[in-house]
Amino acid sequence: MEGRARLVCGDCARTCEVAGEMPGEYRAAFTRCVSDQGWAPRPGAHLVMICGVCLAQYEGSETKDDAEKL
Repeated sequence: MEGRARLVCGDCARTCEVAGEMPGEYRAAFTRCVSDQGWAPRPGAHLVMICGVCLAQYEGSETKDDAEKL
């Protein structure tokens, strides 16, 4: 059985396609999005994925608080 999903960045709407035979190819495709492109869950209470480009520039409330302490 083939699985197919699209990760959508919660900040910039960039996408990453996850597709392949379940479970091996599908898991490998998801791993490529995470390891090659830096996708991760965006910090916060709601589960939203964020791409590596936006994650590298991410400044949430915790990082703003830390910057003020330095």
